[in-house]
Order: sequence, then C-alpha cells, then structure tokens
Amino acid sequence: MNPVGGVIETVDPMGLGARIGLKKGDILLTVNGQVIHDLLDYGFMIRQERVQLQVIAQTTGQVRWFEIEKDEEDDLSIDFAQATFDGMRHCHNHCLFCFVEQMPPGMRKSLYEKDDDYRYSFWHGSFITLTNLREEDFQKLLTLRLSPLYISVQATDGEVRSKLLGHKQASLIMERLQKIVEARIQIHCQIVACPGINDGEVLAKSLKDLWSLGFGLASVAVVPVGLTRFRENLQPLRPFQKKEAQSVIELIEQWQEKALEERGERIFFAADEFYLLAQKELPDEDSYDDYCQLENGVGVSRLFMEQWQTGTEKWITSFIEVNESSSRPDHIYVITGQSGRQVLEPLLREVEKAYGLSWSSLGVEIISVENKFFGSTVTVTGLLTGKDVVEHILSHKKSISSNDLLILPSIMFRADGDLTLDDMTVEEISHQIGNIPIKIINTQGDALLKALLWPLEA
Repeated sequence: MNPVGGVIETVDPMGLGARIGLKKGDILLTVNGQVIHDLLDYGFMIRQERVQLQVIAQTTGQVRWFEIEKDEEDDLSIDFAQATFDGMRHCHNHCLFCFVEQMPPGMRKSLYEKDDDYRYSFWHGSFITLTNLREEDFQKLLTLRLSPLYISVQATDGEVRSKLLGHKQASLIMERLQKIVEARIQIHCQIVACPGINDGEVLAKSLKDLWSLGFGLASVAVVPVGLTRFRENLQPLRPFQKKEAQSVIELIEQWQEKALEERGERIFFAADEFYLLAQKELPDEDSYDDYCQLENGVGVSRLFMEQWQTGTEKWITSFIEVNESSSRPDHIYVITGQSGRQVLEPLLREVEKAYGLSWSSLGVEIISVENKFFGSTVTVTGLLTGKDVVEHILSHKKSISSNDLLILPSIMFRADGDLTLDDMTVEEISHQIGNIPIKIINTQGDALLKALLWPLEA
C-alpha cells in the first residue's frame, strides 16, 4: 500500500523548501510526527516555528528527515500535485435522483465520479451529503471551522431523506447541521425536489427546519430533479408540471418574505427552471441578494439579462450609427438549449422594439437544440452535446456556408479544454457541418450581445 503523503509538484527555487533540499516528486509524509492527509493538515501544521518533516526522496525512495526553525508565517514555498493526499472521498449513497447514475455508458471516466468530500466543499463549493463522513472527519471540520460548507439536504424528514439518498445515516441530517452551525460554520443548502416525494408538506417542513438553524444558514436553493432517458432499473421519477412548479415558487416566496423581514436577506431561492416551468416572470436582480447559488441555476437567467442590459446601454446606439459600413457574416446562428431560448428571445424583441433594430435583417437566428442525447426533459444549454448540435443543424438547415457563423456558448465545453460532453472538439463540429466558422463566447449577456453586433471581432 502506498503511504499517505503529498507529492511535491513545484518548489520555489528561492523558498525555504528549496534551501533545505526538497525537490519535485518528493513525498511529504508527516509534519511533527503527524500524517498529512491534505492541504488542510499541511497548512495547520506548517505554522509552527519548530517543524520536523518526514519525506520520501523521489530519486532514491529513501526516507529523509528535516529539522527546521522558522518564523510562524513562513511556509516551505512548495506546491503539491493534489489538494488531498489520501484521495478524494467518494459518495456511497444511492440517491433516487442521482444524475451520474443516469449517464450513458462509454463516456469519459470523470463524468462518472461521485465525490462527497467535505474538503472540496470548503475549497470549491461542491455539495456534500454528510453521510460519508468518518467521525474523525466530522470532528476535524468542526475543529478547523471550515466555513462555508455546501450541504445537499434534500429533506429534513429523516425517513424521506433516507429514502432519497439510500443511506441509513441520512436521517441524522438536522443533528449534524445543528452541530455545524454551533461551531460557527455557515452553510449553503440545496434541495433537489422530486415531485410527490420531497415537495409539498415535506418541503415546507424542510424549509422550516432549516430556518431554525439561525444565522448559520446562509442560503437554501430548491432545484427541480434532472431526469435523463438513461434511467433503466432506477426508480421511476417524473419532472415537475406547471402547477407544481408554481406551488414550489409560492412556498419559497413565503419564506423569502419572512427571512427578509427578520434578517434583511431572502435566504431561500427557487432555481430559474422553476420559473420557466411555471411560465412565471423571473424575480428582479435585488431578489437574488449576492447570487450565492449560481452553480445551482439560481439567478443565472436574471444575471444574463442584467449583463445584456448593460451591453445594450453601452453599444446599441453606436452600432446603429456605424452599421452601414459593418462587415458581417451572411447568417449568425446562436446555439442554445430550450430553456435558454425562453430567456434570449424576449431580450432580442425588447431591443427591436426600443431601437428599431431588426435582428433578422442582420442575419441573426436563435437555434434551440433539443437534447436527444440525455432526453428532451433536459433543457439547459450546458448539457448539450456536440452530436446533437451537428444533427440539429444538418436536419434543419438546407444551406449553410463558410460565409455564415455559428456561435456556441462556452458552458458546453469542459473548463480545462475544448471538448463537449461527448468529447467533440470545435474543429470536429465545424468540419461536420461544412467547415462553417465557429465562435465560442462566454455565457454572459453582454458577451453575446457584442458578438451579435460585431461578430468578426476577436
């Protein structure tokens, strides 16, 4: 078995680590006799003024010892290959709604990983269930006061939560949340709502229980369950209907009013998708406080709209003045998911009405792509695949040329590269639809507007 330790990735040549002889590839095992499991342990232990290091040398495999006396604020000026030296804590729940278990076979390995690691919750804001924590881990997060944490609650009713998560310890959620807030740790919570299971009275109880946690509760996001067509041998679930979505919003807004009156913050939020399902106008910008749950799809549409408005005030008038001499593609096709179209088309109409600008005369067309890969119930743009984009364009556009332009949102692609969910590159997409030029833009309202006005700018 390999020893637990941090593999050194880089060593600052001017730093303390280099001066004592640490090198890339060395493995830090212990500090003052304590095993170092992650950056949290390292950061805590290295603060001491007298430090003893146990290191495995990369070149020889031999254990080396270092004794250091330093100022408390000095560190070793080294970086590690990974933040967690003992690996990532994986999820052992069997959630009824788990999106990973609804993935098709044969995709890249990273798409099937289910993490439930409290350290990544603290570092990166990933949501954890608290069911896969060892007792020593739970005590560690309390002692270090890792704040904020992001918790997948789903329901505070123990029986319902155990059913949803497929884990006996899931029922202890309120007991653990209470200990966390008593340690002065703030928590952001999410509830993945499944119609007929944890909405209605169960959701009402969950919101009431969470509110009882006091000022330790930073926010609560309620999001609708996401369902793909790959649910073989999984419990049947269905999407929300219009009236059900309206009921969820009404309940959330009741709690928003209470929180606003008592704390001056809204605390409780419904994901944008609920408003789109309910065919209800999105709340104004002030209703989202500091957009603290954007990753859960809470306020993404409103933020996009506000960014679009900022761009409109900056650029539309000047564009109209110089439009006659502007060089443009024959057609500009903007790819979006079905939910995105509901947000984007009204913005285009508002510009036309306010400024007399005709998008059709500028060759602009919004293309709403049905998600055949995951299924038609998946309507968000970020889960579109390259194959669906290609097939939609080829089946709906009889003529397309190199004088046209295809705009794709960056949210379709991996953050660390240019691959879609089905591992298609931008070049492959372009080639399969006739080598049409493609422009990738950030998923921001002002970025899209600028690309529509001046599409040939870098």
